[in-house]
Amino acid sequence: MKIEMKLTYNNMKNNIKRTTFTTISMILCTFLILTTMIIISSIRNGITENIDIKYNDYHMVIKDLDIDSFNRIRNKEYIDKFYIQENENQQLREIKRTDTFFNAEKSINIYIKYVNIRETCNYSTDIINTLNLSYNDAIDKCDFNKKLLTVYGLIDVEIAQFNNLPTCQVRVNYSYVIDIMILVILLVLSILSIIILYNAFLITINERKKEYAILNSIGATEGQILKMIFLEAFIIGTVGIIIGGLTSVISANIILETLNNILASTTYSFRLIFDVRYIIISLFIIILNIYISSLIPSIKASTTSVIQRIRNNRQIKYKKLSTILERILPIEGKLALKNIKRNKNKHRVITILLVICMTSYIVVNTYISYEQEASDLVTEYDVDAELIFDSSLDIDYKDILDNYQKKSGEKIEYFEYKRLGLFALVEPEAALATEQLVATYENNKKSIYILLIGLDNKTYNTYINKLNANYGDFIIYNNMALNERIDGKIVYKYSPAFKLGFDIKLSLISNTYNYEKDISEYEIIDDEYLNGDFIITDELIEGYKEIKTKSVVPTIFTNMDTYNKIVEKLNNYIPQSKSFVSKWLWNDMNAEMCVKVKCDNIIEFSNYIENISENQDIEIDAKYYSLENQEKIIYINIIQLILKTVNITVIIIGIISIMNIVNASLCERKQEFKVLDSLGATKGNIIKVLIYECVYMFIKAMIISLILSTFILYIVINYIQQLIDLNIILIPFGKISLFVVFLFIIFLFITLYSSKIAKKDN
Repeated sequence: MKIEMKLTYNNMKNNIKRTTFTTISMILCTFLILTTMIIISSIRNGITENIDIKYNDYHMVIKDLDIDSFNRIRNKEYIDKFYIQENENQQLREIKRTDTFFNAEKSINIYIKYVNIRETCNYSTDIINTLNLSYNDAIDKCDFNKKLLTVYGLIDVEIAQFNNLPTCQVRVNYSYVIDIMILVILLVLSILSIIILYNAFLITINERKKEYAILNSIGATEGQILKMIFLEAFIIGTVGIIIGGLTSVISANIILETLNNILASTTYSFRLIFDVRYIIISLFIIILNIYISSLIPSIKASTTSVIQRIRNNRQIKYKKLSTILERILPIEGKLALKNIKRNKNKHRVITILLVICMTSYIVVNTYISYEQEASDLVTEYDVDAELIFDSSLDIDYKDILDNYQKKSGEKIEYFEYKRLGLFALVEPEAALATEQLVATYENNKKSIYILLIGLDNKTYNTYINKLNANYGDFIIYNNMALNERIDGKIVYKYSPAFKLGFDIKLSLISNTYNYEKDISEYEIIDDEYLNGDFIITDELIEGYKEIKTKSVVPTIFTNMDTYNKIVEKLNNYIPQSKSFVSKWLWNDMNAEMCVKVKCDNIIEFSNYIENISENQDIEIDAKYYSLENQEKIIYINIIQLILKTVNITVIIIGIISIMNIVNASLCERKQEFKVLDSLGATKGNIIKVLIYECVYMFIKAMIISLILSTFILYIVINYIQQLIDLNIILIPFGKISLFVVFLFIIFLFITLYSSKIAKKDN
């Protein structure tokens, strides 16, 4: 073993340049796999740390449950644990199925943890049906641990009504995404690592074939040559794992700090965590990749005959074929094609690396584009809080918010608005683009529900300036957010309410249904105040993002003066017919003033508002959207960060590997350059040959990438459209085009630069 060790050491020392390239390849592969796994393990463990799991790992709570109802669900096999809470000041307490804790005359809240969190909706629906709860009862009695469910990818679990039955549904289900992502990432990284290391070892071994032939000729056995190759792989692998491991720890820490900066407005913070399971899996994959990558070249080297090693011509196989491409290309192009055919292995690997770079970029960036669109469903708000005050009370909300700014030193933004749901008669009827929420009357007139929002002057002026409109214009946000159940899944889609190109006239009406005549009837309340110039748009003013995701009717924005005039007209309205109901509005919002708030520290702000409400006895209905959206934002940001990090790393390693292979390939072609030079080829002719080779391989890789990406994108888009029905293509063609051009320039530069190095070494 000593002689093999000495020879291995001498080979590595005498071929320091190739040893360095192989070691760098090993470091990069180790870095790629370990960094990814450390980040994933740190994030997963970090999320668990940020949530108090003990006794709060329940998935569903049923309120006011009596003993008979509990007995009906007590023995459900899919229930893992039951918890109860004796009173509001105590923690949850676990109970066993056989425990006797019920007072027959008293109801109690039961907290349920399921065996499989991913089946929360199916299990909850079964429990609701077992208890024979109506939709309203299910809404009142059932609730979910949304914070915990969101962390595991079940975003916005709620009770909905389908076919007149209460059903548990989840708006967006990402519960499988992280697991699938880990498997796909490990598969891609393993393939990429094997390709990189295989070529690094293959190039190294090919360059030493003559050395191995000489050793073989003086008595060295195939086993001894194999030992030398594996010893070199072991030494390089050990160095690569150590250096790659250290750099991966540093890089993972930087990435986690970046994620913490993204989530600075939340209460979440992630630190570097070393999970033994993930480390062992990573090292196993790395060692397996090293073994596979070095095994095949080693066997080839040890089984090739001495003459073949010395001549180094085993891979030179060329059959003369006359193709159309060869006929039309100039002499440089013909030489390029012949070179590619003579050295298929190296050029094939370069093509594969280009395919991996292009395909990963196309797929990842397209997925992120579609995911961002789908994420609008779950991060509905672009404000941090909303406060609702009773406008009949003498409350100076501006003074309350200004005092917060003085005390906290934090600058906040706030703006007020009012809203009202009503019916509007639409003329001409052909202007309606949908029958959703449309009522048709005896004279074929049609009305539609609309949401009227009065904006404060500052917000209204900003909106009309954004749309190049005039003061007094009505702004119609034309999208309606609809959803339907398809194959048991909720699919969200957007539908326009009005067609473009019509001079629309709207009249406020009161309507009812005449059961005796079996027709809808209406009375006009006002046909003056809600008329003017209508600006139909798909753009929203900042702060009203929830309109896009939640409003199932068209929304009309106006200034507060016009809004107040319309409300006054409605308040003074007296129905002409007794058949008309007096209360026809969706909700009575006239006495409420709504204020949207943007702030940096939502926790401090919420504490301040709660103290004001308690200490000054002021009734404030407060909703803190940033607190509700924290886990949703975290989940989406984590997925995108992991994807972008892996994508960038794959591209960088792919480019470095291409550089390594091209450099080694051109170094092996020194004799070829000499022959071309002796035959009268100029420097320009040789450069043209290399350019033709680059163009040929790149076009081939691009075609393969487009075909492969189309197949993968079909799966991705089909998955996203199970969540949201989009009528637009969100593939970022601009970014993809720029990346393809950039990659080609880099590839061409690597080839030309490596050819210069090869000539200098010649």
